[in-house]
Amino acid sequence: MTAPLTDSIDDRRCLNCGEALHGAFCGACGQRSVPANPTVLELAGDAWQELSGYDGRIAATFRGLLHPGRLTLEYLQGRRARYLSPVRLYLTVSVVYFVVAAAAPNLNPRDASSPPGTSVTGPGGIRIAITGAPGQVLTDEDRRAIHEYVEQSHWLIRPMLRAVETDPEGFRARMFATVPRVFFVLLPVFAAIVSLFYRRQRFPAALVFAVHLHALAFLIFAVAEASKFTRSAPIAGAVGVTVVLTFIIYILMSLRRVFGGGWPATLAKAIGIGVLYLVASLPAFFALLLWASVV
Repeated sequence: MTAPLTDSIDDRRCLNCGEALHGAFCGACGQRSVPANPTVLELAGDAWQELSGYDGRIAATFRGLLHPGRLTLEYLQGRRARYLSPVRLYLTVSVVYFVVAAAAPNLNPRDASSPPGTSVTGPGGIRIAITGAPGQVLTDEDRRAIHEYVEQSHWLIRPMLRAVETDPEGFRARMFATVPRVFFVLLPVFAAIVSLFYRRQRFPAALVFAVHLHALAFLIFAVAEASKFTRSAPIAGAVGVTVVLTFIIYILMSLRRVFGGGWPATLAKAIGIGVLYLVASLPAFFALLLWASVV
């Protein structure tokens, strides 16, 4: 006599690893209990959860990120399942920033001391200008002036200026394609600098802090870039100043909440970290500009 069939979830096995199921998720591999042949409704539900963060992790992550130091402390104290991983968060917000920044219009006025033609504005407001407004019609005299200006520049920056002169849009596209990798490579550098000032903390803690801080930077500076779509320089400038001041305050509050210490010590350490990070990152960004000019 055969045993009766049952729909009880406890009697079923995970379709991914074969372990017995004792709930809505597999205790061995973590896969949700799903039928072998999902319906269209189930597929739509999976897509909605992935894109909207219906499970709450995306919303919880960004709420934690907006509170200085909270997300880092939550991660270091072991409460991680409710949030996106630091790397996934970093990659998500960095993509958002660079998409917005690449599409944002250039509101920088022409530099009167430069020859007429074209200027290139890159991530974070990096600007290389040897010319004027995009789309300007150049005369033969203008082109000769640009070429002379480039050829008389220092040999080290001459390849960059030549790239801006001959293919400004291509140069800008290569910059935006490479900068995310540069920032990612610099994360351990920033964490190492933080560790120098907070030696009681282990390097992994500083690295998690670095990832979350850079993620917040991408998020709020994306707001500054988005303000350029108003095509109003005063509005974009006001938003930019507000974002910078907000980020400075966020850094100080995050350092104090995660690593402790009084306000004077936190301010002094923040300045030291910022100066060393600037010095360490300049060669990397200069190498980026050279790379964008020769590839």
